[in-house]
Amino acid sequence: MSSLSIKQSNVIYQSSKKQMQGICNLPRDIKFDILSRLLVKDLCKFRCVSKHWCNLISNPTFLDFYQEKSRDNPQILMMNDSKNDDNEQQLIHLTSMDLDGKVGNELMKSIYGEYIDMLPSGHGLICLFYENHFYLYNPATQEFVSLVEGSLSPCNDHGAGFGYVMSTKEYKVVHMFTQSESSTGFNIRCEILTLSNGDEASSRPWRVIDQCCPYLVTGCALLVNNVFYWTRADKHGNSSDYDLILALDLEEENFRTIRLPNPSSYDEENYMFLVELRGFLCLVDNFAIPPMMNIWMLKDANNITWVKEYSIRFDILDGFDDVYTIVTPLLYHDEEIVVDSDQDSLHYYNLKKESFRRGKRLNMQWDTNQTWERPLRKTRLSLYTESFFSLGSR
Repeated sequence: MSSLSIKQSNVIYQSSKKQMQGICNLPRDIKFDILSRLLVKDLCKFRCVSKHWCNLISNPTFLDFYQEKSRDNPQILMMNDSKNDDNEQQLIHLTSMDLDGKVGNELMKSIYGEYIDMLPSGHGLICLFYENHFYLYNPATQEFVSLVEGSLSPCNDHGAGFGYVMSTKEYKVVHMFTQSESSTGFNIRCEILTLSNGDEASSRPWRVIDQCCPYLVTGCALLVNNVFYWTRADKHGNSSDYDLILALDLEEENFRTIRLPNPSSYDEENYMFLVELRGFLCLVDNFAIPPMMNIWMLKDANNITWVKEYSIRFDILDGFDDVYTIVTPLLYHDEEIVVDSDQDSLHYYNLKKESFRRGKRLNMQWDTNQTWERPLRKTRLSLYTESFFSLGSR
């Protein structure tokens, strides 16, 4: 190294040292605010700078503050998968980025399963699963762990769910499975895995709850305010029950059903799904004519009070096709609803202007081998927030 470069390095070091000392002298609240604007991977590096910085960033008060602030800065996780040489394995490629498309972390893993489902929590962790195989991933810290396998089931088409319980600061994984099948229906049980920060996730056990599930459910559950919800609850194959939502209360650990709003307008062929917006359970119906997305919000879960909160026209959405496009609301953020419309970018619906704007183009993958008139998107995505939550693998 030349004398000039050594001198430059010393100048940079002394300048950085002075800046750090200056920040150290600031009030704690201001330091918290400054640090909360950084990504977890950067803060993990800063922990190694000094004992003061390590203690500050590891402070439980700061960690709670960081989690609260991170909700204002949602991140994108994109997943692409492909068959591995082993037919029982999928090679998955996970990429995290901000809403402007700036890539943060990338991870490639080979995991078991023919088709991998992705269960977002709305917080720091993402759950991937196939049948009774579950995996947890923290995009911010790059921890990826396999959970203890769930119970085997003669019928694999059962519901699973994943979410974060804010009151206890725990993640919950829920898995439905059948113990037997008879002429009168299925014996459906429910098991739950609970995970706290720092637990060794790979060894956490499943616990079967006492009450049997009264309905055969499929698909993924959504956790809102300590309750898991499934659409299309089907009582032992009886299609007349398609106007129900099945709810599992985590505190009482019992099941109940909720009627859909205006159930006469729905039938078995309609594709409806649940999302969480502004802390409320919402039912999304994309089958209005002319093309429109109606979003029903459950304002009172105890008295089952539904309100049609939003009606969004699709004819103003750039690239919309009423045959191929499924529009999924992902998030309510800054007076806008962020939606995924199976295109190469997210769209943002401004509630005041009643108009869409297109987000930055993302690096999506497309299936060009299928027989549809236009390629379908292979890339699946979800939103998450930065978190220090540890899966206990390091």
